[in-house]
Parts: sequence; C-alpha cells; structure tokens
Amino acid sequence: MTDPPKGAPWLVRAYHELQRGRHLVIHGNVDDLVRWDHRYQPFPATLTDFLAVAGFEVVLRFGLADGITYPSPAVREFVRPYLSPEPGPATQPAPSPHPEVPADPRQERLAASADALERQLLSAGTAEPRTATDLLAVARRLAAQTERSCAIVWESADLLVGTAAQVTGDHLTHVAHVRSLLATGAARLVLVARDLAALPAWLHRDNPTVAAVLAERPAVAERAAFLAERIGGYHGAADMPENELGRATTVLANLTDGMTVIDLGALADTSRLARIPPTAPHRLVARHRFGLRDDPWEQLDLERIRTAGGTLSRRVIGQPAAVRAVTDVLVNARSGLDFGAGGDRAGGRPKGVFFFVGPTGTGKTELAKALAELVFDDETALRRFDMSEYSQEHTSERLTGSPPGFVGHEHGGTLTNWVLERPFSVLLFDEIEKAHEKIMDKFLQIIDDGRLTDGQGRTAHFSHSIVIFTSNIGASDLGRADAGPEMSYEAVRDHFHQAVRDHFGTRLRRPELLGRLGSGVVVFDLLREDVTRDITAKFLDQLEEAARHRGWDLVLDRPAISRAVAEEIARRGSALGARQIRSPLLEDWVRVPLNRWILENQPAAGARILVHRTASSPPFAVSAMAATGEPDE
Repeated sequence: MTDPPKGAPWLVRAYHELQRGRHLVIHGNVDDLVRWDHRYQPFPATLTDFLAVAGFEVVLRFGLADGITYPSPAVREFVRPYLSPEPGPATQPAPSPHPEVPADPRQERLAASADALERQLLSAGTAEPRTATDLLAVARRLAAQTERSCAIVWESADLLVGTAAQVTGDHLTHVAHVRSLLATGAARLVLVARDLAALPAWLHRDNPTVAAVLAERPAVAERAAFLAERIGGYHGAADMPENELGRATTVLANLTDGMTVIDLGALADTSRLARIPPTAPHRLVARHRFGLRDDPWEQLDLERIRTAGGTLSRRVIGQPAAVRAVTDVLVNARSGLDFGAGGDRAGGRPKGVFFFVGPTGTGKTELAKALAELVFDDETALRRFDMSEYSQEHTSERLTGSPPGFVGHEHGGTLTNWVLERPFSVLLFDEIEKAHEKIMDKFLQIIDDGRLTDGQGRTAHFSHSIVIFTSNIGASDLGRADAGPEMSYEAVRDHFHQAVRDHFGTRLRRPELLGRLGSGVVVFDLLREDVTRDITAKFLDQLEEAARHRGWDLVLDRPAISRAVAEEIARRGSALGARQIRSPLLEDWVRVPLNRWILENQPAAGARILVHRTASSPPFAVSAMAATGEPDE
C-alpha cells in the first residue's frame, strides 16, 4: 500500500485557493481529527499547521468562547499592540505654579499613585477582547498591518454572520466588519462552519474573493491507512497473521463508508469491549453503528429459513412467485455471499429491494408484514409510508427533514428518524406511482448507497433493512387485456412488467430506477377461484379461533359459505382482490349476524353456535345447535 498524502485531500484544494488570493469558507466535517504529516490531530491544530506551511507568519484563531488563541508566545507578543486602538500622545504634567515652594512628600506620593493609575487605564485596552465586535476590530487592525502575512481563523462563523446570529443587535455591525475584511485582501480570513447553508449566500456564492471548501469525511484510502495503523489493537488481532490483518483492514475500510476518523478510532474500543475480532467485520461495524448485541440477520435460524416458504404462503395465499422471491432474499442475507470478493462492498446496500406490483388486494402489504414478523419476530418492525401523501415536490423533504433555517428542521425526517431508531426493519413505500418524481432521487440513493443524510446532518443506514415498493400500475388495464380465470400467470406477469417499464421509462423518464430494481420487480397474480376458497377458509379459521378463545364452539357451513363467496366474486369481478372477501362479504354474511346473535342470546360457555345457509336474506342464519347437530329451533 502506498503512503497516503501528507494531509487530508481537501487541504490540497484549500492550499490552491489560498495561492489564488482567496479567503476560505471551510464547512462539513470540521469537528473531526484530520490527517496531517502522517498523524491525526484535531481540526483546529491541523488548520493552524496547514496555514503556517501555506506561508502565513501569523495564524490566529478567533472564537466567541475562547477569544483569541495564539499558537506561540512569539505570536502573542506580535499581536499585543493591535489589541486596542493606538493611544493618543502622552499628556505632559503641568508645571508647578510655585516652583520655589518645596514639594510636599505626601503630594509626591499622591502624584505617583495618580501616574500609576493613569498608566493602568491607558493599558487597559490591551486586555484580551471577548465580544465579537471587539474581536473583529482587532482583525481589521491586523489586516491593515504589512509587517507580517496574517491568517485569521474564525470558528463557528455561523454564530457571527449566519442565520443564528441575526437575533443579536450587533449582527449588521458584524456583517460590515466581515465584508471590510474580505475586501482588503491584506490578511486571509478563514471562516469555519459545520453547515454551509447556515451562512449567508453573499459570503460564498458568486463571490470572487471567497472559496467554499468542503472538509470531507475520510475516503476509503484514508480510512484504510488509519485502520492499518490501529488494527493491531483489535480483539484477537495479536494472534492473527499479517495477511489476515491486511484483508480485515480492506474489508473494514469499505464497510465504514461515511464514518469520521473519531468513529474509526472508537471502532477498536467496540472490538475489545464486545470481543468481536476484525475477522467478523460486518458484525463489528453493525455493533458499532447500531449498538445492538445481536444482528437479527445473523441470528436467523437455518430451519426458519428452510421453512420460510411455507410460513409465508400460509399468510399470503396464491402468490408462489412472490413468496419465492422473498425467500431467496432471506437465503442470500443469511448466507452472506455476494459478487464482491468476500462481500466487502455489499455492506451498504439494503438486504433486499422489491417492487411489488399487481392487482389490488392480492397480498402485497400482507407479505411485507409477514416478512417483518418472520425476520424480526415483530410485525411492528414494518414501517409503511403512504406515497399519496408525497405527491407534491416540497413533501420530499418530509422524508429527510427540512434544511437549517426552515420550519420543522429540528424534528428531522420521518424516514431517517425511523431508520436511525430501528435500523433492522422492513420499509414499505405504498403506491409509489403517486409520489412526486423528485422523491425518486432519494430512493436511488437508498438502493445504491444504502444511506440518507437528514437535514441535521445525521446519516441513516439502510444496510440492515428490506425496502419494498408497492404499486397497482397496469391494474386498471387488465380489463382491456381480457383478464379472467383463463389468463395465465405468465400473461399477467408480462402485462405488469410492460406497465412498469412504460411508467418509469416513458412517463417518468427515469429508466435508471427500473434498472436498479432488476429482478426485484415481483408481479402478484390474479385472485383465482381456488385461491378465493383458500382465503375464505383462512378468515373462517380466524373466526372459529376467536370463538374458541371465548369458550364457544362455532360450527360453520363452510361449503355453502365458500360457494357463495366464489359466486359473488365471479359476479363482481376480482378487481378489489381479497379485501372484498373479508369486507363486505364475510363481514355482512357471517361476522355481523354472529355478533348480533351473541349479544341478544348471551350463550353460556361451551355452547355450540351454528352458522348455516337459509333461503332468506341475508343468505346465512345464526342459531344455537342442538345435540342432533341441527339448528335448535
């Protein structure tokens, strides 16, 4: 591995801008450690050393908390005369009106005390200034001198001229001082802020005297260099051969994308405390980022994976292709193999990305719920986002939060907040075709990079989530496509695939999103007659179980009920899917009459209740069941 550069890469651009005679606005990762001269040191110290190498003889740090910070006593002595305005000419003492009169010793002592007091008052202006106005006045005096080249670093510049400073009465005075400093060019002003948006646009946009430089988080080469220096202190590293340590360093450098140098340093502490060696990089990074002792994906029971198809099929009936696609993702996630060598680069992307498309009511949302319960043992691990609420362009900010200075900034985003709190979850974006196309950029970032940064600068990682988009695109055209019981699943699949291609390629002109989904487009089949019977039986099972829980024996005329439901679905058509089986059909025919009969008759524990077909309307009646098995009239 070649030696990394002397300093962080962003310092190179800062150097070139200084050589062009520009002032700097440095923003971004300004609270981190920065690589300088083959070591890592705090950002302020690195900036001071860098400016000295760039040719500035005097480098000062200004801040509202600490005032002026001097790098050396020599610099302090040089700056001292500029801490206050030049005093006027010394006042000579007036001649005595009576020189022949001998001086009174008491008057001499009094005069000496007065002289001492006057000297103290004259030198009082050289005390360290603390207010922003005083500090800026010192900066202007230093900028006017030509004895030495000077660079002034102003920390937390947003508190000086940014949006946070506008509440102070001296804000306009501060702005005037800064504009004057930028116009002189005699000294270099280096303004430091975390967020560029917190600074006024006039300072860094279309200003030929100022260059904005982003202090980036360490890139992969810099992370690798840092980790290589410290990986020997990880748990179990002392017993690992050098080639294994090198391999672990490479994998960790790829998996820690987005981490600061301080985060990387703390990774060694996590390894030792959790007793996780660098040979388990995914588990180590997940433990460090999310603070969880166990990764649900690594804890997935192998037998649960083998039987996942049957488990999901019992909840989502009649969709074998969709169930198979989901179980394939579970197998891949549990095994961990990917096209990247050793899976080094796969750590950032979500565990699975699906685009569920098909007729309404065929089990798209139900499959997402079943998946959340299967993997995380908790159906509430599913977070549903109704994309019809994000149809306007400005609503895209609700997912990641408003930028600084806008209403709601302090609340963060609905999506990023959820993932920050529950990184192990299933994210369901329902009816994606109703979302504004600007939101697609955020989805592309999730699919490609597996992360989003909110308006507060916090990064949410999606590497342990499953992302599911659902859509009914093409469902309204099924009637014109002669959809019916005789239409094969292959024909249904081709119809919806074409509808999805037309939507993203022609209507939205965003074919790149469709390309990212690849085989993740899963088409749900029509609601066929045998599936209708199975779904009806599933709901009737739930009713019988509820009755048993309350001590009653519910006897249902299942053949008659199933036949009536199938006939009604055939008459109405399957456009509403399985939802119409439960409501209104079984709701009106069975559940409501049953609950009304129970309320009126108050059956005792152990009673047998019969629901059977009648010739009257509604088609099913409820009665107590006699010992003969007939209705008890």
